[in-house]
Amino acid sequence: MTSIHQIFEGNEHLMDLHPVEMLIDYCRELEGEKFERDLKEDKEHIYKSMLQDILVSCDELEESKLLSERYPELYKKMDAEEMVKNLKKYILDMNRTSNLGL
Repeated sequence: MTSIHQIFEGNEHLMDLHPVEMLIDYCRELEGEKFERDLKEDKEHIYKSMLQDILVSCDELEESKLLSERYPELYKKMDAEEMVKNLKKYILDMNRTSNLGL
């Protein structure tokens, strides 16, 4: 994105005109709003991704439980307690690395 100073390069005196100052202030306000919206969309994407990962893990636990009940000699039972610990670690790591504010 082109900065305001790049736009007025060589014509800096125009930036002192009141209508131009108002336009510059308006542009900066819009830039701030866009940044906030992009940040919100990034967090929404991260949350959606995390929820999908959690759903996949839950599905795997359910499938593993069914298989271990049906074929106990072939499939060992998954440790749900260990899975919850891993899930908690995953959420805390994602919170830390993505600055989610949980």
